[in-house]
Amino acid sequence: MALRAPAPVATISRRLVAFFLDGLILAPLYVVLAIALDAAFGALVQADPDGTRLVVVAVNPTRVALELTLTLLADAAYYAGCWVRWGMTPGQRLCRVAVRAVSPGVPPSAGAPPPGVPDPERVPAAIATTRWAVLQLLPLCAGILGASGALPAGAVAGITTVWYMFLFFTAAADPLRRGFHDRRAGTLVVRRA
Repeated sequence: MALRAPAPVATISRRLVAFFLDGLILAPLYVVLAIALDAAFGALVQADPDGTRLVVVAVNPTRVALELTLTLLADAAYYAGCWVRWGMTPGQRLCRVAVRAVSPGVPPSAGAPPPGVPDPERVPAAIATTRWAVLQLLPLCAGILGASGALPAGAVAGITTVWYMFLFFTAAADPLRRGFHDRRAGTLVVRRA
């Protein structure tokens, strides 16, 4: 059975802008988290004596584990929580796109669902969590390990770039613009009226 879109499919450009806006929304939270962890554990990096570059002072495994845990929880709560609650993140709302759970050949219905039937505009928690994990888990883990000094910055940049380019090209190549993360989770990104 072919998958049918419940609304016009969102363009790649709208999706990219929405993802960028969501990153801007989350960035201050991650800065506050880093400042709080620096206050609790001490700085991870500092300028070398001649001031030309940053060097890792010490890798504290407790701090790395705590930072990784808090970052993953905050990111999952933001993305998956928004998809479960509203079917879109604030960045997606601004770009007028939404995530929908889909089944082959069965588009979500329009209007309010009957009693006992899930709202088609909200994404079930298991689907939202799967979509978030495939989309964000690898880059976030690489970023935290890089920030802690456990991975070189070049490796972090390479991992992140290759992963997001893979997701971009899988979405661009699909007629319904479903990236690898959408296909794994059973979602589709549509335009909102």
